[in-house]
Amino acid sequence: MKKRLRFKAAVLNEKAEAAGDLTMHDIAKRTGVRESTISRLLSGRTTPTLSTLGAVAAAYGTTLDELVDGVIPSPAPVPAQRGAA
Repeated sequence: MKKRLRFKAAVLNEKAEAAGDLTMHDIAKRTGVRESTISRLLSGRTTPTLSTLGAVAAAYGTTLDELVDGVIPSPAPVPAQRGAA
Protein backbone atom coordinates (compact mmCIF):
# COMPACT_ATOMS: atom_id res chain seq x y z
CA MET A 1 0.00 0.00 0.00
CA LYS A 2 1.35 3.42 -0.95
CA LYS A 3 1.69 6.06 1.72
CA ARG A 4 1.39 9.78 1.32
CA LEU A 5 2.35 12.80 3.37
CA ARG A 6 -0.17 14.58 5.56
CA PHE A 7 0.30 18.31 5.03
CA LYS A 8 -0.07 20.57 8.07
CA ALA A 9 -2.19 23.39 6.66
CA ALA A 10 -2.31 25.10 10.06
CA VAL A 11 1.47 25.52 10.00
CA LEU A 12 1.37 27.13 6.56
CA ASN A 13 -1.45 29.43 7.64
CA GLU A 14 0.48 30.43 10.76
CA LYS A 15 3.73 31.10 8.88
CA ALA A 16 1.92 32.98 6.13
CA GLU A 17 0.03 35.17 8.58
CA ALA A 18 3.25 35.96 10.45
CA ALA A 19 4.79 37.06 7.15
CA GLY A 20 1.78 39.24 6.32
CA ASP A 21 0.42 36.90 3.64
CA LEU A 22 -3.31 36.85 4.28
CA THR A 23 -4.63 35.34 1.07
CA MET A 24 -3.88 32.29 -1.06
CA HIS A 25 -2.73 34.70 -3.74
CA ASP A 26 -0.17 36.18 -1.33
CA ILE A 27 1.08 32.69 -0.39
CA ALA A 28 1.30 31.66 -4.04
CA LYS A 29 3.21 34.80 -4.93
CA ARG A 30 5.74 34.31 -2.12
CA THR A 31 6.26 30.58 -2.68
CA GLY A 32 6.06 30.43 -6.48
CA VAL A 33 3.46 27.67 -6.14
CA ARG A 34 0.26 27.99 -8.17
CA GLU A 35 -2.68 29.43 -6.26
CA SER A 36 -4.82 26.43 -7.19
CA THR A 37 -2.23 24.12 -5.62
CA ILE A 38 -2.19 26.24 -2.45
CA SER A 39 -5.98 26.00 -2.33
CA ARG A 40 -5.92 22.22 -2.66
CA LEU A 41 -3.18 21.92 -0.02
CA LEU A 42 -5.03 24.05 2.48
CA SER A 43 -8.28 22.16 1.96
CA GLY A 44 -6.58 18.76 2.15
CA ARG A 45 -7.57 17.74 -1.38
CA THR A 46 -4.02 17.02 -2.54
CA THR A 47 -0.79 15.55 -1.30
CA PRO A 48 2.17 17.92 -1.62
CA THR A 49 5.07 17.08 -3.88
CA LEU A 50 8.59 17.39 -2.56
CA SER A 51 9.19 20.45 -4.74
CA THR A 52 6.05 22.14 -3.38
CA LEU A 53 7.09 21.38 0.19
CA GLY A 54 10.56 22.73 -0.53
CA ALA A 55 9.19 25.95 -2.00
CA VAL A 56 6.88 26.52 0.96
CA ALA A 57 9.60 25.70 3.50
CA ALA A 58 12.11 28.02 1.83
CA ALA A 59 9.63 30.88 1.48
CA TYR A 60 8.62 30.80 5.13
CA GLY A 61 11.90 29.74 6.75
CA THR A 62 10.65 26.44 8.05
CA THR A 63 11.53 22.78 7.62
CA LEU A 64 9.86 19.93 5.77
CA ASP A 65 9.38 18.15 9.10
CA GLU A 66 7.36 21.09 10.37
CA LEU A 67 5.09 21.01 7.30
CA VAL A 68 4.22 17.32 7.26
CA ASP A 69 2.87 14.97 9.86
CA GLY A 70 3.97 11.44 9.08
CA VAL A 71 2.16 9.54 6.42
CA ILE A 72 -1.35 8.36 5.80
CA PRO A 73 -2.03 5.23 3.78
CA SER A 74 -3.41 5.71 0.30
CA PRO A 75 -6.47 3.63 -0.48
CA ALA A 76 -5.66 0.34 -2.17
CA PRO A 77 -6.75 0.15 -5.79
CA VAL A 78 -9.84 -1.93 -6.41
CA PRO A 79 -9.16 -4.61 -9.05
CA ALA A 80 -11.43 -4.61 -12.06
CA GLN A 81 -13.83 -7.48 -12.27
CA ARG A 82 -13.75 -9.49 -15.44
CA GLY A 83 -16.78 -11.06 -17.01
CA ALA A 84 -19.33 -9.10 -15.02
CA ALA A 85 -22.62 -9.16 -16.90
